[in-house]
Amino acid sequence: MGVGDFINESRRILKLSTKPSREEIWLSTKVSLLAMVLVGMLSFIIQVLMTLLTANWG
Repeated sequence: MGVGDFINESRRILKLSTKPSREEIWLSTKVSLLAMVLVGMLSFIIQVLMTLLTANWG
């Protein structure tokens, strides 16, 4: 695949792409925030468990 093919494929993709609607942006935002909250809660729980398990080790 040469540079010319890459440019032609890039143009084709840009012509097909559309701007997301407000609903799509809002859904993406909610999913991202939910994922961050879940990962944060999971890491907090792991940290608390490891603190409790290793409190008497030294």
